[in-house]
Formats: sequence, C-alpha cells, structure tokens
Amino acid sequence: MADLEPNWRVRFLAGQPPAIVKVRNLQTSIEGPSDAWNRKGKPQPLSVSASVMLKEAFDGSSSADSVQADTVHYGLLSKAILASLEKQSQHAGESGDTSKKSQFSSLRDIVNTIWEDLTGQDCNGRAKVTDEDSEAQTSFLKPSTIRCLELTVHLPKASLLGGGVSLTRIALFGRDGESRPQPRGLSLKIHDLRVPTLIGVNDNERQAKQVVVASIEIDKFDIDKDIFTMIEGETVKVMSQSSFETLEALASTLANNLASYLHSNHTGFTNRKGWPIKIALEKPIAVVLADAACVQLSVNSSEVLGAIQ
Repeated sequence: MADLEPNWRVRFLAGQPPAIVKVRNLQTSIEGPSDAWNRKGKPQPLSVSASVMLKEAFDGSSSADSVQADTVHYGLLSKAILASLEKQSQHAGESGDTSKKSQFSSLRDIVNTIWEDLTGQDCNGRAKVTDEDSEAQTSFLKPSTIRCLELTVHLPKASLLGGGVSLTRIALFGRDGESRPQPRGLSLKIHDLRVPTLIGVNDNERQAKQVVVASIEIDKFDIDKDIFTMIEGETVKVMSQSSFETLEALASTLANNLASYLHSNHTGFTNRKGWPIKIALEKPIAVVLADAACVQLSVNSSEVLGAIQ
C-alpha cells in the first residue's frame, strides 16, 4: 500500500484537466461522527463537495447538446452521493439495533463510504468487493474516464468556535482505470476558529485581547477516529494563553504543540515521515483598510520535534 501524499502534491500531479464536473456543498444531515462537544451519534448538518476531473473533454456531450458517456451528470452525481449516505443508515436500521441509527463511526468513515460507492474502489485504490458478491461492484463513476477525484465532507457545526471541520480525500486514477496504487491524499481541516488573543506589537494591542482567526490543516491524515475536537482544544488553549507580539511566534508555538499532541497520542498511526501541518492566522482588525492581515506556516510534525530517524 502506497503512503499518502499531501493533497497539494496530488493536485499538482493531476495538472490542468481538460474538463471538470463539480457539485459544491450538497447538504443533508447525519448521525455518527463526533459533534462540537465530541459526542457520538448526535444529528448534525453535513455538506459534501465533489470535483470530478476528466481525462478527456466532453466533445460528444457538447456536440449533441445532451449528457453522454464522456461527461458526468451532476444531478445523478448528487443523487449518488445522497444514496450512499442513506444506504448506510438503512443498513443500520435493518440490523435491529435501535440504539444505533447510523453505521458511520467517524468523519473518515463517511468519506470512505461515499468514495467507495462512487468509484467502486476502496481508499487504497483496490476494487471494492462486498460480502454478498465476490465480484467488483459497478460504480457510478468510471475510473477509466477520470483523471482525478476530490471529495470533501464538511461538518459545519462540529466546532465550538469555528466554521466547522472538513475532511478531503483526493486521488489520481491510472490509465484505463487500472487499480494499481496511484497518488492519493487525505487532509483534515478545522475552519476559521475565532479566538480572543493577546497579540501585537503596539501599545494599544497589549491592553486587551483581539480576535485572531485560525485555520488548521493536517495532511496525510491516516488517523481513523475523530480527533478534531482535541485539535481545536489544543489550538484554543495556546491562543488563549498567548502574550506574543507577532503572529509568526504564535504560529510556531501552535505548530510545536500540535505536533507534540499528534506524536504523543497517535503514534500508532505515524507514517514515520510525520504529518504536514498548515497553520493560517488572521488578524481581522490589524490593517484598517484590509479585510485581514494573515500569516501562514507549513511544517512537518516530525521535523518540528526533531524526530526524523
């Protein structure tokens, strides 16, 4: 099984596709993954975005002015995504366990389920086989026509102080849909945490806290369970205790703390090369005539901790 790549690298390897079909923020509700309080099985809103990058332009569809096999019907794509989610809930109901309304154990479980149903391949690029049928199942998307697929699942209410949490899976597809390992990535993002923070070099900024907006992205995310509430907690703790003058110093301290948390609590998942961590910090009122001033830092958790072997 090939190691995960950073999502940005998979996008780079995909290049500029001749055609793309997208569905953005398809909304529904879900039970199973952790909510903002780290409670399992609570109903919460969910949005799904899919970007299907095709290997060839849809010349046949454009010439005939109808949806042909050389493109993807975005309406049917939306229905396929919703059907994948509904199918899992129905299976849970049929099991007879009324206390378990959903089979989704985590945000990653949702992403993997939709991915497998759309592509007919598991998260490692192998053909999906069910217990009932030893043959590979027919998928909605045809891997032989796809250059790259990017799938994002967003829980907009799964954060106490931010704009929610998302998990993005992306992968290339080989020539003729071959199932040999292709570059693939998985990235967790915590969106727009708004935390009152003592930060700044000016005298007035030392007198009171101001809101700093933080977004945290962890690439090569090979952890099965939901840990985003813990990541948010670590981030808020560091920012709340801050007395730094610069966003640069705050970002570096955040990187160290998050790297330490990941390696201390999830060593069983470490891929030896560590997790790429991207931290973006914004001060909305720092520059009066701008929306915000922003500093972004990208590090590797192993390098931060000096843990490269």
